[in-house]
Amino acid sequence: MTRNGVLCLEGDWEEGLARNRSLIPVLQLIKSQSNIPFIHRTASTRDEFRRVIEEWAKAKYSKFPILYLGFHGAPGALKIGKEIISIGDLHEFAGKGKNRVIHFGACETLKVPPTVLNQFMKSTRFTAICGFRTEVDWLHSCALEILVLEELSRRKISISSITLFKKNVMRRAGSLARELGFHIWSRGNLYRD
Repeated sequence: MTRNGVLCLEGDWEEGLARNRSLIPVLQLIKSQSNIPFIHRTASTRDEFRRVIEEWAKAKYSKFPILYLGFHGAPGALKIGKEIISIGDLHEFAGKGKNRVIHFGACETLKVPPTVLNQFMKSTRFTAICGFRTEVDWLHSCALEILVLEELSRRKISISSITLFKKNVMRRAGSLARELGFHIWSRGNLYRD
């Protein structure tokens, strides 16, 4: 079975030159166990982040429709280098998400009102976004993310595949997902005022 690929864009977890944490072992595990292709890049500045996203949006990367952002987070925001950027200000994604999904592997990034998620979905055209509403433990979040990436890689990204993805994640790891404040927002469940 051909799997959807993952582009993992990772920020700096620690200050200085020592880097003990990395998402590379997570990616290597899903590659070795489920043959999920991945690309790993890092970004310490907004410009680096922007360049990777612009490259990923090109048609030649359509086989990598899963974007895994591993950064520190804040309520409704990502910390990219020294900047805290609200998801509403991530203009790099404008119109680039069709038939793609984004996983915010960052604490509290989805801790926002539904209207903010609606606006992000409308401006980016992502089929779905997922991530955490709470502060999460590194090891526990990585365990859940292995399952999330494995499930997302199984089927072509569509509203119906995201519905099945939600059911499977909750069936297999519902208690962990609830403990971590994991949330999935798709085009199929846009909030209506």
